[in-house]
Order: sequence, then structure tokens, then C-alpha cells
Amino acid sequence: MSSYYPYAYSYSYVYPSFLSFVLPIIAAVVAIAGGLALYFLFVRKPNRFEGAVAKLHNALNFRTFYSEKLIRALYCITVISIVVYSVVLLFSRFFTALLLFVLGNLAARIVYEYALLLLVLCRNTQEISRKMEPLPAEQPVPPAPGAGPTATAAQQPPVPPVNPQPPCPPQTDAPVPPQPSQQPPVPPQDGQQP
Repeated sequence: MSSYYPYAYSYSYVYPSFLSFVLPIIAAVVAIAGGLALYFLFVRKPNRFEGAVAKLHNALNFRTFYSEKLIRALYCITVISIVVYSVVLLFSRFFTALLLFVLGNLAARIVYEYALLLLVLCRNTQEISRKMEPLPAEQPVPPAPGAGPTATAAQQPPVPPVNPQPPCPPQTDAPVPPQPSQQPPVPPQDGQQP
């Protein structure tokens, strides 16, 4: 009588290869070096290219937004999906299907409109910035004589007081004689004595 064990166990050791460690590191280094080279040699420079290379330059500098077209396409897909699901649901749950059709389309419209609004606002701001001419350079105000960055406090002219007051007379204990009146004497009228 022989008994067979229904399961056969085998032990095998799999050692990871050298490339499974090194290849991701090499790929990361190449990706970082290539990205930096693309940025410093192509993207950072002004667009003096023509044709497809100019379009690539604009795309890499985010002067062309592809998200706007993508959002519009996703909105159309979402609306059709809501309508189709509402029609399928219509045969089993009428009011739920009607509610999904109305509120689902309204919610999709609000969400996608808000996302599109942000992109259109950014695009319009860039267009306004491109159309604006640089402002003329302001003429620098010449510095006051002796008030340059190397002037010291001794070289700067004194600042006059804002409200100059006449000097006060010295205080003494002697009585002050009466001041003559500045008005001319009034001549006596008829019937009065001087």
C-alpha cells in the first residue's frame, strides 16, 4: 500500500537580477538629466522657432492650453453618460431617472463650467499681458547735492524747521513797560472834552 501525498512542495530561491536594481536608477538619472537638458537648452530660450518646433515650444512653456479642449470633450462624454444612464434607469425607477437627468446634468454643467472658467480667465489674462506695451521707463530723479549713498550726516545740508517761531525775549523779573498803541488817536467829537 502506497500513500501519495497530494501536494508536492518544492523550494526554489529566486535571486533578483542585477538589472532589477540598477535599471530603475539608470532610468531615473536619464529622466532627470534629459528633463533638465530640455529645459535649459530649449524651453528657457525665447521662441524663435518655426512650424512644429514652435508649437512644441509653446506647449512646453504652457502658452497653449490643451486642457480647455479636454474639459469640453469630457463634459460632452459626461452629459451623454448621464442621459444614457437616465434612460436605462427610466424603466425601473422613473422618479430617480428623472431626478438624475435634471440634477446630474446641472451638476456636471456647474463643475465643468467652473473648471473652464479658470482656464479661460488664465488665457485671457495672458492675451491682455501680450497686448500691453511696456510702460516707458521713468526718468530717475537726480539726487540732491551731497546726498548720495556715500554722503555722511556732516555733508548733508541742515533741514529747516517746519514752522519757524520768532525768538522769545529773555525772561526777567523787571516789570514790562506799557507798549504804545498802534492805533492813531481818535479826535474828540463835538461836546466832548479831550
